[in-house]
Amino acid sequence: MSQHPCTDPQHHVHDAQGFVAAVERACRERGLRLTPIRARVLDLVARHGKPIKAYDLLDQIRLDKQRVDDEDGAGAAAPPTVYRALEFLLVNGFIHKLESVNAFVACHHPSTAQHSVPFLICDHCHSAVELEDERIVALLDEKARALGFVPQAQTLEVHGICARCAQAG
Repeated sequence: MSQHPCTDPQHHVHDAQGFVAAVERACRERGLRLTPIRARVLDLVARHGKPIKAYDLLDQIRLDKQRVDDEDGAGAAAPPTVYRALEFLLVNGFIHKLESVNAFVACHHPSTAQHSVPFLICDHCHSAVELEDERIVALLDEKARALGFVPQAQTLEVHGICARCAQAG
């Protein structure tokens, strides 16, 4: 059995532009609308490379608006707008929310539906690795059902120190 590339800790979104293009294709295929603010939030999440908080996204969008020098001062920089964009991206499986750090990361597989994925989160450099391993997800589901629990969603986040930080430390 070959190892899935997502079990490789180096596997994450490296090409933000290509990632956004893949999400645009997935949206067209699914009949979804990727508005400019949704696309901008997605791009910022992908470019950040590490988990990013909603208010950091909002700050970046506000900085972008200042650079453009919007004439009427109106724009898509209100917190509800950013949260609505994040919700759309989450519900459609384009990003993941890391509950323990209240931050967002790009999903490696934007063409698939929303799915459960364990994450390894470094408490030193704050990197997050999407460890897509169907065996772990299935085992958690099986154990829950064996106890009479009906799982509806899984969030598994393992905190520790990544190999790079462990070597540097």
